[in-house]
Amino acid sequence: MASIRLPLPPRFATDCLMGLLYHLDRTYTLTLYGTDVEVSGPQPRMALEEVLNLAVQVLEEKIRKGVKVEMRLSGNDKKYLDDIRHALSLPQDASQIDMIKTLASNPLANYGKVRLPSGLKPEYYEYNRVPGYAGSENLRLARDEYPINVVVMSLAGYLLCKVGGAKLDRDRWVSVVATPVVTASGLTVDPNYRFNIYVDPLRQLIDDLLQRKGLLAGLFPETALALLLACSMGGAQFKLYAVKEAIGQEPATIFSAMQMDLRPLYEEMRNLHLTDDRYRKKIAHIAESSLNVNLQGVEKTLATRFSLLLYEVLSRARPPEEFVSAVNREYLSLSLFRGGAKPGEDRKLREIVESAVRVGRAIWSSSVKAEVS
Repeated sequence: MASIRLPLPPRFATDCLMGLLYHLDRTYTLTLYGTDVEVSGPQPRMALEEVLNLAVQVLEEKIRKGVKVEMRLSGNDKKYLDDIRHALSLPQDASQIDMIKTLASNPLANYGKVRLPSGLKPEYYEYNRVPGYAGSENLRLARDEYPINVVVMSLAGYLLCKVGGAKLDRDRWVSVVATPVVTASGLTVDPNYRFNIYVDPLRQLIDDLLQRKGLLAGLFPETALALLLACSMGGAQFKLYAVKEAIGQEPATIFSAMQMDLRPLYEEMRNLHLTDDRYRKKIAHIAESSLNVNLQGVEKTLATRFSLLLYEVLSRARPPEEFVSAVNREYLSLSLFRGGAKPGEDRKLREIVESAVRVGRAIWSSSVKAEVS
């Protein structure tokens, strides 16, 4: 058994770095020790080469599907990446993926040090929006220089963990980054745990979003977002960052950060037999309609109401019959008062209500069976 240690950068970059390292083969363990992370296993250096090449494969597949993967840079960021290219003996037009490929050939070499680009230290610019980021120590760390191999690994983690983009409103976009929940110092991360709770769910979300060019319908309300992610990721646990990437002279900033534990939600979905593909698609449709910033009027209002009720039922904050009753009332109203609508009218509204009806029937059936047994 061999081990290596990598120094940890500031918190967001550490989260991204751990997002990469969580993808290490199951024969390796990770242990955090405050200022560094230890990788232990048969051949740690080879493991780093493999995980960097894995990141390249995932990113190149995204590019083939028409998804933009590279981190946007501010003016200062471009200087830092030029320094990295020089250290790696790459031309000045080398891509960020080229940097990762080059590092994979020798991930532990001493390439010198460089400052982090703003996309890897967005807490430095908007730390007050994220709990735990305030304080002079974090500001000092953000200004420090870090080993180039760690910076490139963190960049690889960022690009790997960037599941896609989401609209905040009609004109504003953010990048959506899902990183693991980092364990306490001194604790070793179980390999099966990191795959079950983070790596496999993340890969499923990436695959699902590739079908729609890496675009999430939206991020708010959070109850609808949790439903949508549970339908894709199952019982996952992770941090979800909404990052406004750098543009021009403006550095990257964190718009919002959420710690999400979907395990209780997904467990209740399983108890109510809602994890079947046909029901997951219906729940996802309702949630996406609530999240969609382009959808307005009664459709969005109703989808948001259904999403909230369903979330509360799955969280056991409300009895199942409240969701079923609300859905049936809307279905009856739609049938009685909109029955004369022209073909095509209220199509979206009907789809939302009919999806909720299907889910409601499944919940009711499961609840009745549970009472009988």
